[in-house]
Amino acid sequence: MDGALTVQHAFLATGLGRGGLALRAIRQFPGGQALLLHCRGIQVGQLRLRRAVAAGEVVEIPVARLPRVPLPAELRLSAALDGPDLATPWRIETAEVAPAILGAPDIRVEDLHLDHGVLRGTGRETRNGLIEPVLFARINDSRARIVTVEPPVGLPEGGCAFRFALPLQPADMTSAGLSVQLYLVGQDTPVASFAWTAQGAGEAEQRVVALEARLRQVEEESSATQQTLQAALRQQLSLQQERIDAFIAAASTLLLDRLAAEPGREQDALRALLETAGPGLGAAVDLDLSAQRIEVPPEAGIFGTGWHREEIYGAEAFRWMSGRGLLLNPAPERPVAAVTLQVCHLYRAAAPALSARFEEAAAEVAVAPTPGGGHSIRLAPVGDPRPARLLRLQSLTGGSPAEDGVSTDRRMLSFAVSRVVFDYAD
Repeated sequence: MDGALTVQHAFLATGLGRGGLALRAIRQFPGGQALLLHCRGIQVGQLRLRRAVAAGEVVEIPVARLPRVPLPAELRLSAALDGPDLATPWRIETAEVAPAILGAPDIRVEDLHLDHGVLRGTGRETRNGLIEPVLFARINDSRARIVTVEPPVGLPEGGCAFRFALPLQPADMTSAGLSVQLYLVGQDTPVASFAWTAQGAGEAEQRVVALEARLRQVEEESSATQQTLQAALRQQLSLQQERIDAFIAAASTLLLDRLAAEPGREQDALRALLETAGPGLGAAVDLDLSAQRIEVPPEAGIFGTGWHREEIYGAEAFRWMSGRGLLLNPAPERPVAAVTLQVCHLYRAAAPALSARFEEAAAEVAVAPTPGGGHSIRLAPVGDPRPARLLRLQSLTGGSPAEDGVSTDRRMLSFAVSRVVFDYAD
Protein backbone atom coordinates (compact mmCIF):
# COMPACT_ATOMS: atom_id res chain seq x y z
CA MET A 1 0.00 0.00 0.00
CA ASP A 2 2.85 2.40 0.88
CA GLY A 3 4.64 1.54 -2.34
CA ALA A 4 1.51 2.38 -4.36
CA LEU A 5 1.20 5.73 -2.64
CA THR A 6 4.84 6.50 -3.37
CA VAL A 7 4.37 5.85 -7.07
CA GLN A 8 1.06 7.71 -7.50
CA HIS A 9 1.55 10.72 -5.21
CA ALA A 10 4.37 13.22 -4.84
CA PHE A 11 3.39 14.46 -1.34
CA LEU A 12 2.02 13.06 1.90
CA ALA A 13 -0.38 15.28 3.90
CA THR A 14 0.74 15.28 7.54
CA GLY A 15 -1.44 17.88 9.28
CA LEU A 16 -3.83 20.82 8.96
CA GLY A 17 -3.51 23.92 11.12
CA ARG A 18 -3.34 27.70 11.20
CA GLY A 19 -0.43 27.72 8.76
CA GLY A 20 -2.30 25.56 6.24
CA LEU A 21 -1.94 21.97 5.04
CA ALA A 22 1.49 20.51 5.84
CA LEU A 23 2.94 18.34 3.02
CA ARG A 24 5.98 16.07 3.07
CA ALA A 25 7.58 15.32 -0.30
CA ILE A 26 7.71 11.60 -1.03
CA ARG A 27 10.06 12.19 -3.93
CA GLN A 28 11.68 15.22 -5.52
CA PHE A 29 9.15 17.57 -7.08
CA PRO A 30 10.20 20.12 -9.73
CA GLY A 31 9.85 23.85 -9.09
CA GLY A 32 8.45 26.61 -11.25
CA GLN A 33 4.81 25.56 -10.87
CA ALA A 34 1.96 26.08 -8.42
CA LEU A 35 0.34 23.65 -6.00
CA LEU A 36 -3.42 24.14 -5.86
CA LEU A 37 -5.59 23.11 -2.93
CA HIS A 38 -9.30 22.79 -3.77
CA CYS A 39 -12.54 21.47 -2.27
CA ARG A 40 -15.47 20.42 -4.46
CA GLY A 41 -13.98 22.29 -7.42
CA ILE A 42 -13.41 25.56 -5.49
CA GLN A 43 -9.82 26.68 -5.00
CA VAL A 44 -9.09 27.27 -1.31
CA GLY A 45 -5.29 27.62 -1.30
CA GLN A 46 -2.25 28.06 -3.54
CA LEU A 47 1.52 27.72 -3.15
CA ARG A 48 3.91 28.65 -5.97
CA LEU A 49 7.14 26.66 -5.87
CA ARG A 50 10.11 28.81 -6.84
CA ARG A 51 12.49 25.88 -6.57
CA ALA A 52 12.42 22.11 -6.56
CA VAL A 53 11.26 20.34 -3.40
CA ALA A 54 13.61 17.59 -2.24
CA ALA A 55 12.37 14.21 -0.97
CA GLY A 56 11.53 14.42 2.73
CA GLU A 57 11.20 18.22 2.73
CA VAL A 58 8.06 19.69 4.39
CA VAL A 59 6.11 22.55 2.84
CA GLU A 60 2.85 24.22 3.91
CA ILE A 61 0.16 25.40 1.51
CA PRO A 62 -1.98 28.15 3.12
CA VAL A 63 -5.76 27.71 3.28
CA ALA A 64 -7.42 31.04 2.40
CA ARG A 65 -11.07 29.97 2.59
CA LEU A 66 -13.46 27.05 2.99
CA PRO A 67 -16.63 26.73 0.87
CA ARG A 68 -20.03 25.76 2.22
CA VAL A 69 -20.17 22.07 1.32
CA PRO A 70 -21.75 19.01 2.97
CA LEU A 71 -19.51 17.36 5.56
CA PRO A 72 -17.38 15.31 5.59
CA ALA A 73 -15.49 17.02 2.75
CA GLU A 74 -12.07 16.52 1.20
CA LEU A 75 -9.20 18.92 0.46
CA ARG A 76 -7.48 17.79 -2.74
CA LEU A 77 -3.98 18.76 -3.93
CA SER A 78 -3.08 19.04 -7.61
CA ALA A 79 -1.21 21.20 -10.08
CA ALA A 80 -4.51 22.11 -11.83
CA LEU A 81 -8.16 21.98 -10.76
CA ASP A 82 -8.82 19.14 -13.21
CA GLY A 83 -5.40 17.52 -12.80
CA PRO A 84 -4.48 14.30 -10.95
CA ASP A 85 -4.12 14.29 -7.19
CA LEU A 86 -0.60 14.87 -5.88
CA ALA A 87 -1.48 13.63 -2.37
CA THR A 88 -4.11 11.59 -0.62
CA PRO A 89 -7.16 13.88 0.02
CA TRP A 90 -7.37 15.35 3.51
CA ARG A 91 -10.80 14.85 5.11
CA ILE A 92 -12.61 17.55 7.08
CA GLU A 93 -15.08 15.82 9.38
CA THR A 94 -16.72 18.67 11.30
CA ALA A 95 -17.19 22.44 11.03
CA GLU A 96 -15.20 22.96 14.27
CA VAL A 97 -12.00 22.60 12.20
CA ALA A 98 -12.65 25.88 10.33
CA PRO A 99 -11.84 28.35 13.20
CA ALA A 100 -8.57 26.51 13.89
CA ILE A 101 -7.56 27.02 10.24
CA LEU A 102 -9.03 30.43 9.40
CA GLY A 103 -9.25 32.08 12.81
CA ALA A 104 -12.26 33.89 14.27
CA PRO A 105 -15.20 34.56 11.91
CA ASP A 106 -15.16 37.92 10.11
CA ILE A 107 -18.77 38.72 9.23
CA ARG A 108 -19.61 41.78 7.14
CA VAL A 109 -23.21 43.02 7.28
CA GLU A 110 -24.74 44.49 4.13
CA ASP A 111 -28.08 46.11 3.35
CA LEU A 112 -29.04 46.77 6.98
CA HIS A 113 -32.43 48.49 6.95
CA LEU A 114 -35.70 48.83 8.88
CA ASP A 115 -38.67 47.35 7.04
CA HIS A 116 -42.16 47.62 8.62
CA GLY A 117 -40.90 47.29 12.18
CA VAL A 118 -38.34 44.55 11.38
CA LEU A 119 -34.59 45.18 11.15
CA ARG A 120 -33.30 43.14 8.20
CA GLY A 121 -29.89 42.63 6.65
CA THR A 122 -27.48 40.22 4.96
CA GLY A 123 -24.31 38.84 6.56
CA ARG A 124 -21.36 37.72 4.50
CA GLU A 125 -18.39 35.59 5.63
CA THR A 126 -15.97 35.32 2.70
CA ARG A 127 -13.60 32.81 4.32
CA ASN A 128 -15.48 30.38 6.53
CA GLY A 129 -18.34 28.78 4.61
CA LEU A 130 -18.92 26.15 7.32
CA ILE A 131 -20.04 28.64 9.95
CA GLU A 132 -23.49 28.32 11.59
CA PRO A 133 -23.99 31.91 12.76
CA VAL A 134 -25.94 32.69 15.94
CA LEU A 135 -26.64 36.42 16.32
CA PHE A 136 -28.11 38.43 19.15
CA ALA A 137 -28.93 42.12 19.39
CA ARG A 138 -28.36 44.57 22.20
CA ILE A 139 -31.08 47.22 22.04
CA ASN A 140 -30.46 50.67 23.54
CA ASP A 141 -27.36 49.22 25.32
CA SER A 142 -29.55 47.24 27.73
CA ARG A 143 -31.96 44.70 26.28
CA ALA A 144 -30.61 41.56 24.60
CA ARG A 145 -32.66 39.63 22.06
CA ILE A 146 -32.00 36.67 19.77
CA VAL A 147 -31.90 37.46 16.04
CA THR A 148 -33.62 35.12 13.57
CA VAL A 149 -31.02 33.84 11.08
CA GLU A 150 -31.82 31.96 7.87
CA PRO A 151 -29.63 28.98 6.88
CA PRO A 152 -26.46 30.23 5.13
CA VAL A 153 -25.92 29.69 1.40
CA GLY A 154 -22.56 29.12 -0.25
CA LEU A 155 -20.75 31.74 -2.33
CA PRO A 156 -19.21 30.78 -5.69
CA GLU A 157 -15.71 31.80 -4.58
CA GLY A 158 -16.03 30.20 -1.12
CA GLY A 159 -17.47 31.37 2.18
CA CYS A 160 -21.18 31.91 2.73
CA ALA A 161 -23.92 34.51 3.10
CA PHE A 162 -27.08 34.56 5.20
CA ARG A 163 -30.08 36.80 5.85
CA PHE A 164 -31.33 37.79 9.28
CA ALA A 165 -34.28 39.62 10.82
CA LEU A 166 -34.98 41.26 14.19
CA PRO A 167 -38.60 42.22 15.03
CA LEU A 168 -38.76 45.41 17.10
CA GLN A 169 -41.20 46.08 19.95
CA PRO A 170 -42.94 49.32 20.95
CA ALA A 171 -40.88 49.44 24.17
CA ASP A 172 -37.70 49.61 22.07
CA MET A 173 -38.56 53.16 20.99
CA THR A 174 -37.41 55.69 23.59
CA SER A 175 -37.43 59.45 23.69
CA ALA A 176 -33.85 59.40 22.35
CA GLY A 177 -34.73 57.10 19.46
CA LEU A 178 -33.50 53.55 18.81
CA SER A 179 -30.02 52.00 18.97
CA VAL A 180 -29.32 48.40 17.93
CA GLN A 181 -25.98 46.56 17.98
CA LEU A 182 -25.66 43.11 16.44
CA TYR A 183 -23.25 40.58 17.95
CA LEU A 184 -22.05 37.15 16.92
CA VAL A 185 -22.19 34.71 19.84
CA GLY A 186 -18.64 34.29 21.12
CA GLN A 187 -17.40 37.73 20.04
CA ASP A 188 -17.31 40.96 22.07
CA THR A 189 -17.17 43.36 19.11
CA PRO A 190 -20.46 44.12 17.29
CA VAL A 191 -20.66 43.07 13.66
CA ALA A 192 -23.07 45.91 12.80
CA SER A 193 -24.88 48.86 14.36
CA PHE A 194 -28.14 50.63 13.56
CA ALA A 195 -29.39 53.94 14.96
CA TRP A 196 -32.70 55.75 14.51
CA THR A 197 -32.93 59.15 16.13
CA ALA A 198 -36.08 60.66 17.57
CA GLN A 199 -36.10 63.25 14.75
CA GLY A 200 -36.29 60.45 12.20
CA ALA A 201 -39.12 58.71 14.00
CA GLY A 202 -42.23 60.79 13.86
CA GLU A 203 -45.50 60.13 15.63
CA ALA A 204 -46.88 58.27 12.62
CA GLU A 205 -43.84 55.96 12.44
CA GLN A 206 -44.03 55.22 16.17
CA ARG A 207 -47.71 54.35 15.85
CA VAL A 208 -46.95 52.00 12.96
CA VAL A 209 -44.28 50.18 14.99
CA ALA A 210 -46.62 49.88 17.99
CA LEU A 211 -49.49 48.66 15.80
CA GLU A 212 -47.35 46.01 14.10
CA ALA A 213 -46.05 44.74 17.44
CA ARG A 214 -49.58 44.54 18.81
CA LEU A 215 -50.77 42.68 15.70
CA ARG A 216 -47.98 40.11 16.09
CA GLN A 217 -48.92 39.61 19.72
CA VAL A 218 -52.62 39.21 18.85
CA GLU A 219 -51.75 36.67 16.15
CA GLU A 220 -49.66 34.61 18.56
CA GLU A 221 -52.31 34.71 21.27
CA SER A 222 -55.06 33.81 18.78
CA SER A 223 -53.04 30.89 17.48
CA ALA A 224 -52.38 29.69 21.03
CA THR A 225 -56.09 29.94 21.89
CA GLN A 226 -57.06 28.08 18.73
CA GLN A 227 -54.68 25.24 19.48
CA THR A 228 -56.00 25.04 23.05
CA LEU A 229 -59.60 24.77 21.81
CA GLN A 230 -58.61 22.15 19.25
CA ALA A 231 -56.86 20.10 21.94
CA ALA A 232 -59.95 20.27 24.17
CA LEU A 233 -62.20 19.28 21.26
CA ARG A 234 -59.99 16.29 20.38
CA GLN A 235 -60.04 15.22 24.02
CA GLN A 236 -63.84 15.40 24.20
CA LEU A 237 -64.25 13.48 20.94
CA SER A 238 -61.86 10.80 22.16
CA LEU A 239 -63.77 10.48 25.42
CA GLN A 240 -67.07 10.26 23.55
CA GLN A 241 -65.70 7.56 21.26
CA GLU A 242 -64.46 5.55 24.26
CA ARG A 243 -67.91 5.71 25.83
CA ILE A 244 -69.56 4.59 22.59
CA ASP A 245 -67.14 1.67 22.28
CA ALA A 246 -67.75 0.71 25.92
CA PHE A 247 -71.52 0.82 25.41
CA ILE A 248 -71.29 -1.39 22.33
CA ALA A 249 -69.04 -3.88 24.13
CA ALA A 250 -71.31 -4.05 27.19
CA ALA A 251 -74.49 -4.35 25.10
CA SER A 252 -72.91 -7.15 23.08
CA THR A 253 -72.00 -8.92 26.32
CA LEU A 254 -75.62 -8.65 27.55
CA LEU A 255 -76.97 -10.00 24.30
CA LEU A 256 -74.55 -12.92 24.19
CA ASP A 257 -75.27 -13.78 27.84
CA ARG A 258 -78.99 -13.90 27.17
CA LEU A 259 -78.54 -15.99 24.07
CA ALA A 260 -76.40 -18.38 26.09
CA ALA A 261 -79.19 -18.56 28.69
CA GLU A 262 -76.87 -18.02 31.65
CA PRO A 263 -78.99 -16.68 34.50
CA GLY A 264 -77.58 -13.95 36.69
CA ARG A 265 -75.14 -12.53 34.12
CA GLU A 266 -77.47 -9.74 32.93
CA GLN A 267 -77.04 -7.60 36.04
CA ASP A 268 -73.25 -8.00 35.96
CA ALA A 269 -73.09 -6.92 32.34
CA LEU A 270 -75.39 -3.96 32.99
CA ARG A 271 -73.32 -2.91 36.01
CA ALA A 272 -70.15 -3.10 33.93
CA LEU A 273 -71.82 -1.05 31.22
CA LEU A 274 -72.73 1.73 33.65
CA GLU A 275 -69.28 1.78 35.24
CA THR A 276 -67.45 1.81 31.89
CA ALA A 277 -69.65 4.46 30.29
CA GLY A 278 -69.48 6.76 33.31
CA PRO A 279 -67.50 10.01 33.33
CA GLY A 280 -63.81 9.45 32.61
CA LEU A 281 -62.17 11.15 35.53
CA GLY A 282 -58.66 10.25 34.43
CA ALA A 283 -59.01 11.65 30.90
CA ALA A 284 -59.32 15.31 31.88
CA VAL A 285 -56.44 17.29 33.38
CA ASP A 286 -57.58 18.67 36.73
CA LEU A 287 -55.32 21.47 37.99
CA ASP A 288 -55.54 23.12 41.39
CA LEU A 289 -55.21 26.77 40.34
CA SER A 290 -54.86 27.94 43.96
CA ALA A 291 -51.78 25.83 44.73
CA GLN A 292 -48.36 27.39 45.25
CA ARG A 293 -46.93 25.02 42.62
CA ILE A 294 -48.90 23.74 39.62
CA GLU A 295 -47.51 20.75 37.71
CA VAL A 296 -48.82 20.48 34.16
CA PRO A 297 -48.53 17.21 32.16
CA PRO A 298 -47.93 17.12 28.37
CA GLU A 299 -51.58 16.37 27.56
CA ALA A 300 -52.81 19.63 29.12
CA GLY A 301 -54.14 22.46 26.99
CA ILE A 302 -51.57 25.12 27.98
CA PHE A 303 -49.28 24.26 25.06
CA GLY A 304 -49.88 26.85 22.33
CA THR A 305 -48.41 27.50 18.93
CA GLY A 306 -45.06 25.90 18.16
CA TRP A 307 -45.75 22.67 20.11
CA HIS A 308 -46.45 19.32 18.45
CA ARG A 309 -49.02 16.83 19.72
CA GLU A 310 -48.21 14.83 22.82
CA GLU A 311 -46.48 11.48 22.35
CA ILE A 312 -46.01 8.40 24.53
CA TYR A 313 -42.86 6.30 24.35
CA GLY A 314 -42.83 3.44 26.81
CA ALA A 315 -44.28 4.78 30.04
CA GLU A 316 -43.22 8.38 29.39
CA ALA A 317 -45.42 11.09 27.88
CA PHE A 318 -43.81 14.16 26.34
CA ARG A 319 -44.36 16.92 23.79
CA TRP A 320 -41.84 18.26 21.20
CA MET A 321 -41.36 21.97 20.60
CA SER A 322 -40.36 23.40 17.21
CA GLY A 323 -38.05 26.41 16.91
CA ARG A 324 -40.48 28.62 18.86
CA GLY A 325 -43.30 27.87 21.27
CA LEU A 326 -45.90 29.53 23.50
CA LEU A 327 -46.99 28.36 26.96
CA LEU A 328 -50.24 29.61 28.51
CA ASN A 329 -50.19 30.41 32.21
CA PRO A 330 -52.97 28.34 33.88
CA ALA A 331 -53.38 31.14 36.48
CA PRO A 332 -52.58 34.34 34.53
CA GLU A 333 -53.71 36.72 37.27
CA ARG A 334 -51.15 35.37 39.80
CA PRO A 335 -47.51 36.63 39.92
CA VAL A 336 -45.14 34.02 38.51
CA ALA A 337 -41.92 33.37 40.44
CA ALA A 338 -40.49 30.76 38.08
CA VAL A 339 -41.38 28.18 35.46
CA THR A 340 -39.49 24.87 35.26
CA LEU A 341 -39.37 22.71 32.12
CA GLN A 342 -38.41 19.06 32.53
CA VAL A 343 -36.62 18.20 29.24
CA CYS A 344 -36.47 14.49 28.40
CA HIS A 345 -35.31 14.56 24.75
CA LEU A 346 -33.06 16.83 22.63
CA TYR A 347 -32.60 16.95 18.87
CA ARG A 348 -28.96 17.15 17.77
CA ALA A 349 -27.81 19.00 20.88
CA ALA A 350 -25.94 18.06 24.06
CA ALA A 351 -27.87 20.53 26.23
CA PRO A 352 -30.84 22.89 25.78
CA ALA A 353 -30.10 26.41 24.57
CA LEU A 354 -32.99 28.86 24.46
CA SER A 355 -34.23 32.34 25.28
CA ALA A 356 -37.52 33.15 26.99
CA ARG A 357 -39.83 36.07 27.71
CA PHE A 358 -42.82 36.50 30.02
CA GLU A 359 -44.98 38.26 27.43
CA GLU A 360 -42.67 41.20 26.55
CA ALA A 361 -40.46 41.01 29.69
CA ALA A 362 -37.11 39.23 29.56
CA ALA A 363 -36.55 36.03 31.52
CA GLU A 364 -33.46 34.53 33.13
CA VAL A 365 -32.64 31.02 31.85
CA ALA A 366 -30.81 28.42 33.98
CA VAL A 367 -30.13 24.90 32.63
CA ALA A 368 -29.09 22.00 34.87
CA PRO A 369 -28.72 18.26 34.16
CA THR A 370 -31.03 15.80 35.90
CA PRO A 371 -30.55 12.10 36.73
CA GLY A 372 -31.32 9.84 33.81
CA GLY A 373 -29.80 12.05 31.11
CA GLY A 374 -32.45 14.78 31.08
CA HIS A 375 -32.24 18.50 31.82
CA SER A 376 -34.13 20.99 33.95
CA ILE A 377 -34.71 24.52 32.59
CA ARG A 378 -35.68 27.15 35.15
CA LEU A 379 -37.13 30.37 33.76
CA ALA A 380 -37.54 33.34 36.11
CA PRO A 381 -38.69 36.88 35.31
CA VAL A 382 -36.03 39.56 35.59
CA GLY A 383 -36.79 41.56 38.73
CA ASP A 384 -39.84 40.94 40.88
CA PRO A 385 -42.45 38.24 40.11
CA ARG A 386 -45.22 39.50 37.87
CA PRO A 387 -48.44 38.17 36.33
CA ALA A 388 -48.10 36.95 32.76
CA ARG A 389 -50.53 35.34 30.35
CA LEU A 390 -47.91 33.92 27.98
CA LEU A 391 -44.42 32.50 28.15
CA ARG A 392 -42.58 32.84 24.84
CA LEU A 393 -39.78 30.34 24.13
CA GLN A 394 -37.21 30.31 21.33
CA SER A 395 -34.71 27.47 20.95
CA LEU A 396 -31.23 28.14 19.60
CA THR A 397 -30.83 24.52 18.47
CA GLY A 398 -32.95 22.09 16.48
CA GLY A 399 -33.65 20.85 13.00
CA SER A 400 -35.81 18.62 10.81
CA PRO A 401 -35.08 14.85 10.68
CA ALA A 402 -36.25 14.74 7.06
CA GLU A 403 -33.93 17.56 5.99
CA ASP A 404 -31.03 16.00 7.91
CA GLY A 405 -31.62 12.60 6.30
CA VAL A 406 -32.30 10.89 9.64
CA SER A 407 -35.92 9.86 8.96
CA THR A 408 -39.01 10.89 7.02
CA ASP A 409 -40.27 13.10 9.88
CA ARG A 410 -40.63 16.61 8.40
CA ARG A 411 -41.38 18.33 11.70
CA MET A 412 -39.05 20.96 13.13
CA LEU A 413 -37.82 19.64 16.49
CA SER A 414 -35.73 21.27 19.24
CA PHE A 415 -36.45 19.68 22.64
CA ALA A 416 -39.23 17.66 24.31
CA VAL A 417 -40.69 18.27 27.77
CA SER A 418 -42.33 15.72 30.04
CA ARG A 419 -43.62 18.23 32.59
CA VAL A 420 -44.02 21.98 33.15
CA VAL A 421 -44.08 23.38 36.69
CA PHE A 422 -45.40 26.89 37.51
CA ASP A 423 -44.25 28.39 40.86
CA TYR A 424 -46.21 31.41 42.09
CA ALA A 425 -45.11 34.12 44.51
CA ASP A 426 -48.44 34.70 46.29
